[in-house]
Amino acid sequence: VCSSDLSNSNIVIFQILVSSFSWFYFWYTFNMTIKHSSSKIIFLLLFLSLSLSSVVSEHDFSILSESLSTSALIILITSFIRYYFLKKDFSSFIILILSIIYFTSTKSSNSLIYPILLIFILIENINLKRIIKSRRFWLTNFLLLIPFIFFINSLTSDVTKTLTTSGTINNRLWFNENWRNQLEKSGYPMNSHQIWLDHSKGNLGVPPDQAVVNLKEFKIWWSNNGKNYLLNFTLNNPDYAIFAPFTLPLYSNELNYRKSIFSGWSQGTDLSTEFEGFKNTIFFRTLFWPDEPEFAYLLLGVILIFTSVCLSLFLKVNRKKLFFNFIIIFTIFAWSYPNWWFGSKPADMARHNLLAAISWRILFMLNLVWISDILFSKLLKRKK
Repeated sequence: VCSSDLSNSNIVIFQILVSSFSWFYFWYTFNMTIKHSSSKIIFLLLFLSLSLSSVVSEHDFSILSESLSTSALIILITSFIRYYFLKKDFSSFIILILSIIYFTSTKSSNSLIYPILLIFILIENINLKRIIKSRRFWLTNFLLLIPFIFFINSLTSDVTKTLTTSGTINNRLWFNENWRNQLEKSGYPMNSHQIWLDHSKGNLGVPPDQAVVNLKEFKIWWSNNGKNYLLNFTLNNPDYAIFAPFTLPLYSNELNYRKSIFSGWSQGTDLSTEFEGFKNTIFFRTLFWPDEPEFAYLLLGVILIFTSVCLSLFLKVNRKKLFFNFIIIFTIFAWSYPNWWFGSKPADMARHNLLAAISWRILFMLNLVWISDILFSKLLKRKK
């Protein structure tokens, strides 16, 4: 269909199979929660529009982590739906735990939300009292140790930390005078920004973030003050840590929303701009992923407003759906913040926040179908 480098064709075929399974599992499971045939038709149309969009499908044909990560996300959300809305038993509980293990293993940043998932699992483990009185209790707790290993590993990766620090400094911190002064006081090599600019303007054989990391001055700074610089900077500048991911342009005229979380949530990825083979793809972006940034931000606004309305409605009519929304939303936020640190370049913002962007659209799709189901139920009651 399309290709970038398909020499690893077996990996591509494996990714396509896993992706197909995950989306079918999602469609089959959620379809069982829908009461009315009209709502099922709405769901099918929305489902096809999202699952077959180029933003989702193109990754299955490239050797990147996004394909398996997306599949893992779909399986995780589906397992949660199965357990919470269809069959709250031990088998569904184990499937949910296994889906968490798979999800946290696909990407280091995915494992960062493990503490949130762990809290939910532990609460459910306590609620399923019969499990505690059996060997099953020890099985579930043993399984929960596996994603914990992935979580610890993601926190101890120095390669990620050096590149993230370099990218964060040169893409964000440099453009605010106060932040730049803090850098200088820490002993950061201020001449490295020019190196970063030179490598950003042209292909000099090394990516700009890596070029800075390779500098002797940077390595000295890293061994002295740099290793924990971002952590210390975040603690000393809580406004940056909490508000800057969404309001970055307010801190400098040279910063824009392309470097904010809103950009990652709104536009999705476009591999046709990165790989020659994807320019002839048969997939298209669909209404879920507008090409123009203005329309992409507008769609995100619609999704956020509609989600807020649904929260108010579910507060009155269905607390289960309300709780489901809160879990997904809270996870998206807790997930997007650390991913914002990994998004060292504007081009990376969409890729590093891709799963969060897909999650917002899945939540929008589920809520729209649930609302339509409620409306159809009321219409049928009036006719009777």
